Amino acid sequence: MTDNTPADAGLDATPDPTVNPSASGPTPRGFTRFRRTRPFWGSLILLWSSWLIGSSMLSKQLDFTIFAAFGNQTLPPVLISFTLAAAALIAMFMPSQRTFPGIVSVALAIAALPLANLGGLIIGTVAGITGGALIVAWTPYTEEQLTKMAEKDARKRARKEARKPARSGATA
Repeated sequence: MTDNTPADAGLDATPDPTVNPSASGPTPRGFTRFRRTRPFWGSLILLWSSWLIGSSMLSKQLDFTIFAAFGNQTLPPVLISFTLAAAALIAMFMPSQRTFPGIVSVALAIAALPLANLGGLIIGTVAGITGGALIVAWTPYTEEQLTKMAEKDARKRARKEARKPARSGATA
């Protein structure tokens, strides 16, 4: 691994935070990169919608007696809820396949209105339509856009690091 400190720097020099030795330029790291490279917020809203639609049936103990006791009234909310959750996870972890799960989730959210307790008291339907629309509308960033965002984040980190010694010196 290469050291990204200047050659003429002293022993107390810190590595340049804008340089990523494993890539050609700076890149966002960790959760920030994960969030920026997929339809994160649409999937999160869709998962919440899934919980809202299925919560009335899923909050009870799921065994055969509930299905036998309620029959046809129990099955649609549970199936719609699980399918919405699957669509959200597919969109989150396979962003290239986002269009079909987004369209299916909008259709299921609308179908939940008459089939599943007014679609989670209407809030679940609205959240499902919103999440599905966000998933379908999402487009991936280009590498150039990701590089610009990484540089901006690196400048923010550098400014924050530059202010740290000033703060500790001001209190002493």
